[in-house]
Amino acid sequence: MRGRPKEIPIEPPKTKFTRVYEDELTIETWKFDLNKFDRGPIEVDIKYKAGAEKELKSRAKEAKQQKKIARQMKKIEANGNNANKKSRRIKG
Repeated sequence: MRGRPKEIPIEPPKTKFTRVYEDELTIETWKFDLNKFDRGPIEVDIKYKAGAEKELKSRAKEAKQQKKIARQMKKIEANGNNANKKSRRIKG
C-alpha cells in the first residue's frame, strides 16, 4: 500500500456511565455524568438487602461494647500503674 494509512475513527470517551458495587449488605449504584461534574458521581443509590438492618444494628452494638471494654481496660491499667507508684513511695 502506498500513501498514508486510513485513520481508524477514535471513540470519544464516555461521559455518562454507571457503576454498581455490591457487598454482603448493600447494592450501591453510582451514576456519573462527566459533563456536569468530573470529580465524582452525580447520584448514588443505596439499596439494602434483606436482613441488613438487623446486621447493622448488631455491628453497632458490638462496636459500642468493644469501646466500653477498651475504656475500662485503660482505666484499670492507669489505676494499676498509680497503685504501684504509691506503694513504692510508702515502702521507700
